[in-house]
Amino acid sequence: MEKKNWLFLVGVSLIIIVITACSPQVKTDRLQPQSLKTNVDLDQEIHTISRENTNDLKRKDQTVEQAVEQDEETSAPKIYRTTGNLNLRQEASLDSQILTTIPEGESVEYISSVGDWDHISYGGETGYASNQYLQEVVQTSNGTVSENVDKVPILMYHAIDEYIGKGIKELYVTPDNFKQQMTYLKSSGFTPITFEDIEHLDKISKPILVTLDDGYQNNINAYQILQDLNSADFHAKAVIFMIGKKIDTKTGLSSAQLKEMSDSGIISIQSHTETHPELPDIQHYEAELGEIKDKLEGITGKKINAIAYPAGKYDDRVIEETRKYYNYAVTTNPGTASLSTPYELNRIRVSYSTTLEEFQNLLGEGTVQ
Repeated sequence: MEKKNWLFLVGVSLIIIVITACSPQVKTDRLQPQSLKTNVDLDQEIHTISRENTNDLKRKDQTVEQAVEQDEETSAPKIYRTTGNLNLRQEASLDSQILTTIPEGESVEYISSVGDWDHISYGGETGYASNQYLQEVVQTSNGTVSENVDKVPILMYHAIDEYIGKGIKELYVTPDNFKQQMTYLKSSGFTPITFEDIEHLDKISKPILVTLDDGYQNNINAYQILQDLNSADFHAKAVIFMIGKKIDTKTGLSSAQLKEMSDSGIISIQSHTETHPELPDIQHYEAELGEIKDKLEGITGKKINAIAYPAGKYDDRVIEETRKYYNYAVTTNPGTASLSTPYELNRIRVSYSTTLEEFQNLLGEGTVQ
């Protein structure tokens, strides 16, 4: 009996040991390290996500700050300076009421543009003024102010002589009137330039281009007047747009004269085509644009980089062909030239009947518009 009891006890003990070894507690203990590892990985993942979200927020904040800065720059008012006494009108029309006259050299705030008119603010009033006489002022990084030189007046002349009843009278300007006009440029602080000077325009005070079309023999009068006015404080300059077929003719300048004037530094010789055709009507451009350029460069020994469209006629194709040979082209379209359109440069026509007062107004020196 005792032996049976002993065997029973041994059997129960073995069962308990087996049950204990296979119990959930033991299983849980075996799995515990894996569960801890998963929790650590989860914590790291959460931390990584949190860090990435924080960086994203920082990047978004920086983007927002940059956008705000850019918006502030974009929204900063443009400031323009008047280049002459300028009428501020209620509407964009010469028939509109004049609100006030803005003196030359005054700063105005740009609002918008309507064709050739700018909507501006000045002295608490807003109105419209001709944009031909407004020049943008740019604030540089070091705090200094510079003028954004984009516009330059280009005067257009033809014959400089007394009119004796031949040809179109308004294409003439008498030598006396031409001298008065050039003297006015000198006394008013203008700086005559040529097309070679345009790349340095930001360093030139009150630049102006004086141009003469066709290359008439009487352009010698203009050359001599400019020679007389030339001085240390006024480097007289002008541009003659020469027609190739007129060279060495009775009414045209000779090769020797072109060479002399070019060598003087006073006159820049440029192209007015070979035969003076209306360019939109021709098919072969090489002779009219290219060969004349070579001819003039052979005479002067200097690069020819500008052309005047005959009769001011041009179209998109003419501009495309002109680009192959020249850097600049002038039109007969009225107004101040904008260098943003170098192949459509406006000019200010000076005629036989132009008085000195009218000449001043054309330059924005009087009260304009």
